[in-house]
Amino acid sequence: MGRKTHDFMVRAGQPAFPGLVTCVLTRNTAPPEYKGVHWVTSDTISFVNELREQPGKDIWLMGGSDLACTFFQQRMVTVLRLGIVPVLLGKGVPLFATFEQEITLKLTGQQDYSNGVVGLEYDCL
Repeated sequence: MGRKTHDFMVRAGQPAFPGLVTCVLTRNTAPPEYKGVHWVTSDTISFVNELREQPGKDIWLMGGSDLACTFFQQRMVTVLRLGIVPVLLGKGVPLFATFEQEITLKLTGQQDYSNGVVGLEYDCL
């Protein structure tokens, strides 16, 4: 995840995901220490490529659009999960402001939640 997302998690009282390896990608050269959190201050693409070579399951990217766009541009995202929150904003930050390529998406799943949120899952083709 990105540092801003991690900061949000810290404020919510959960700096790491129990049972998962939590890696925070940041440009900060002196990140704080949290149990269960691995800080990555080097080249993020190289780091993820190294992760992909290791045995294990999927890599879950969680964070804002700046981080996501970095991996979209390298065609490293295979599945996109979006949560649609039922609130219209008059202003805001574009979902993927720095992404300039086109990626075709195929809807593979949908989940409706009781609070009105809709979860959508797409394969990135």
